[in-house]
Amino acid sequence: MKKILILLPGPFLKRDYERFGIETLKKNFLVKAIDCTSWIYPELWKEYSKIVFKCKEHVVISCKRDFLTLLSQINPVIVIDSLHGDKKTNWMRQQIKKNKKNLFVELRLNFIPYPSSNIIEISRKLFNLVLKPKECISKIVKILEQKYYNLRKPIPDTNIVGCLVGKKKSKAKNNVNAHCMDYDIYLDIKNKPVNNNNSYAVFIDEGMCYHSDYFYSFNSKQPISEEEYYPLLVKFLNKFEMETKLSVLFAIHPKTPNHIIEKFPNLLQGIKYQIGNTAELVRDSNVVLLHQSTSFSFAVLFNKPSVFLTSNKLRNSWIGPRIDNLAKILNGKVINMNNDLNKPLDLQNLLKIDENKYKNYLDQYLKVPNSPDIPLWEIFTDFIKKNHSKSIIK
Repeated sequence: MKKILILLPGPFLKRDYERFGIETLKKNFLVKAIDCTSWIYPELWKEYSKIVFKCKEHVVISCKRDFLTLLSQINPVIVIDSLHGDKKTNWMRQQIKKNKKNLFVELRLNFIPYPSSNIIEISRKLFNLVLKPKECISKIVKILEQKYYNLRKPIPDTNIVGCLVGKKKSKAKNNVNAHCMDYDIYLDIKNKPVNNNNSYAVFIDEGMCYHSDYFYSFNSKQPISEEEYYPLLVKFLNKFEMETKLSVLFAIHPKTPNHIIEKFPNLLQGIKYQIGNTAELVRDSNVVLLHQSTSFSFAVLFNKPSVFLTSNKLRNSWIGPRIDNLAKILNGKVINMNNDLNKPLDLQNLLKIDENKYKNYLDQYLKVPNSPDIPLWEIFTDFIKKNHSKSIIK
């Protein structure tokens, strides 16, 4: 049986088991999901080690020797590379590349649009450099390191591209035209019956104060503190409920640690919340409230109106321009929760959708036009069977 190594970007959760299609892949391959968190991000591992998804496919790598031992046992392999770029991860890639029979596959999907730096943003960064030189220099060093290690990553043999933007960025010899991971969830639930007949709005949480991705990117600092974020958010959500007569459901980010979930009754002050069913909540909602979450994809796929929330603090952080840019691309409404808290909400205006913008976003960021309307990992399996049945040793 052909072998697949999935190099995971972080701790292996049940969500990853589903998103990487392990149930589908193991019908045709021997699959190993390689979790290097304890070695690469030990602080993150302390937080997530007790809640990783336990299955026979999950392999924990805690040091170089673990990884080399694994490679010696299962070469050659198909490698699905979802790791970030740094010194350790690039060393792993170099070890894998030593066996010329290994097939490198990279995922070019799950994109969201990022804004280009403008004169205001550049000026703000220069101003911060003067006020906080050590912090800014440290961030610049991290950015340069990240760019260096990304440039040093080997060019993959094959890319799974999930949108036109991903296709444009691909440098691989072969592209597999597909879609983002959220599209698989959409395919699974789009024709299932609605779970709730009541009208409501859904707020898509993105772990603003505690997201695990802060361990990976140079934006390692949360954009806003818990004390600054939740009281203002709750005030706005209460205002929204009162003026629109729509209740709000808070869709907790799926990577949220248990100790944070335990704080939500206190943080949300009566706002109802759920976890693990963001796609269904968006599908059955009347309107979506968010900042700039990748789960915005569900709003586009289910054709739901979206309202983008910002604040003075968020606008002055690295995430502020991303919120404004996403709203601009979709011709969406932006509400500043500080400045607009006392302004009346016009629900009919908020429920408008720019159909052309949504269609363009679908093509550019969610699905390659005319790609197969079947699960992502079935598309990949079909590609391997057709193109690499002989080149990958059984």
